[in-house]
This record gives sequence, structure tokens and C-alpha cells, in this order.
Amino acid sequence: MALLVVVAFVALGVVLLINHLLFVGGDISAPEVVFDILPGQNLRTVSANLAGAGIIPSAKALELFGRWQEYDKRLQAGRYLVSAALSPVEILNKIVSGDAVFDEMTLTIPEGWSLNDIEEHMEELGLFSRERFAEAAVMQPEYRDFDFLAPLEDDTILDGYLFPDTYRVFSDSTPETIVRRMLTAFGQRVTQDIRDEIAAQGRTLHEVLTLASIVQNEAGNDSEMPVIAGVFQNRLDIWMPLESDATVNYVLGTNKRQPTYEDTAVQDPYNTYQNYGLPPGPIGNPGLNAILAALNPAQHDYLFFLHPLGGEIVLSRTFEEHLRNKARYLN
Repeated sequence: MALLVVVAFVALGVVLLINHLLFVGGDISAPEVVFDILPGQNLRTVSANLAGAGIIPSAKALELFGRWQEYDKRLQAGRYLVSAALSPVEILNKIVSGDAVFDEMTLTIPEGWSLNDIEEHMEELGLFSRERFAEAAVMQPEYRDFDFLAPLEDDTILDGYLFPDTYRVFSDSTPETIVRRMLTAFGQRVTQDIRDEIAAQGRTLHEVLTLASIVQNEAGNDSEMPVIAGVFQNRLDIWMPLESDATVNYVLGTNKRQPTYEDTAVQDPYNTYQNYGLPPGPIGNPGLNAILAALNPAQHDYLFFLHPLGGEIVLSRTFEEHLRNKARYLN
């Protein structure tokens, strides 16, 4: 009798485990991602890829279930929107029924995002690997028809020129076609008149975009951008380091509101605490308002600014005044 009870408990445990591995979804907040199934891929490969992407808990359980149901003979190649919130069996049913995304999806790139941010987002969506998109987002002969890129040398990272916007991504899109759409949007928004004005000021487009990318990351809102651009331009005019926290975050891959002293001491060409003038290039992809602010900074005599939590920007003319404001608003 006792043996029968043990066997029953073991059987119940197996049933519960199978139910968990096959019929129970994961985190309900898990995002949807695009999952590719290539022509000729078998159930073992598909199951392994789903598990490797963290979408299902067990490749072997799904493979065995699929073979038992003879789903291994009915897989349909395509791009599928899946999520870890779905159960593995629900995902497999989508694949078997051919519930694929054949038309398009939208891709939104916020203002200020760097290429690193964009690469990460692409991979999270399941569109392309970070490495694959990084290969496409550097200057190369394929983009030489964009005249505003003429000064850039091959292999220059295209940060600054990948215009932030919402794009339609089609099933046959490649990283290169998406980069071209971003560059086309840049050329449409940063018009020839704007580029002529930059040249008339004796500046280069690359310089303006570099300053704009810093302004974009430092400003709390669009209305602050001309004022902050004016602070940085005043520093450039007197050969004073920009000391932008955004550049330190860019170097370290962090997002600190106030980098530490050790952070600001890092040796890197993009660290504007340690180097004079503008960094070698943009630290992100600014929107049009930031670009226009960098082109036409507000005229004032301030050299410092800070952002109190939940408050408006506070400006200072001297370092002593800046320290007093930090003690008042930040400490």
C-alpha cells in the first residue's frame, strides 16, 4: 500500500512538472519579441533557440511534446511575435498554425539614444543581434550617396546621424536598410538650409551634432536646450572644459545623475572632465530641437548649471556660486 502511495505521488509530481514546463506561461510583463524560424529548421533547433532566448524553460520538454503531437512535421518558417508570458505549447501552436508577422512592425528610437542603446533595443525586440546592427551602423561605401556624410571616414560610428523617430520595419528589412531610413530622415529634418547656416558660422555639421548630443542628454526638457547650449558654448569660447556628466556616462556605459570623482577621472577622449573642447564625436543621436539649440545657443554669461530634483534648472556665473547652489539644492 505504501508503495502505491509513493508511486502516486511520483506520478503526480511528473504531471505537475510537465504541466509547468509546457502549459504554464512565464512573467506576464515579459515583452513581445520577434522570433525567426528559417526554412528547413527542425523542431529540435527551434526548441533550443526558444530556450536559449529565455522564452521557454525547457527545450527538451517542448521537443518531446511536439514530436508526440507530430508538430515536428508541421513547422512553418516565418517571423513570429512571441513572449515568455505565453506557455510553450501556445508558442508552438502559433508556429504550427503559421501565425507569423509577415508585414511590418514599428520601431521607435527616442531622442538622445546612442548606437549602443539602439543595438540593445534591436536585440531585445529580436530583430537583429547587437553585433549585426553595429556592423551596419558605421560609415561605409553603401552610404556615400548621403552628401552630409562626405567628411566621415570609413568605419566611423554613425552616432549623431541616426535620426530618432518611429520607423516601419518590414519582414525583409536588413540592418543596412534601417540605417538608410534613419539617414534619410536625418537629411529631411536637418535641411540644407540648416547645414548652410552651420557652414556660414564656420562650424562643421559633426561639431554641431556633437554639441547637440551633449545638450540632448543634459537637458531636462526642450525649453532648457538653448540655455544649456549657451553654457557649453561659453565654456568652449574661453577654452574651459565642458565637464559634462553625460560624456562620463557615455564612456562608462552608466546613467548616473551625478558621477563620482573616480568616474570623472577616467581617461578617455570622450570624457570632457579630462579633455578640453568637444569630444571626438556625438555621444548619441539628438533630436531637431537639440540640434537647433546647438546651432543657436542662448546668449548669456553663465558657465554652470544644475538640476534640482523636480525643479527648474539653476544657473551660475562662477564656481563659488555653483557650489552654493549645489549645497542649497542638491545636498
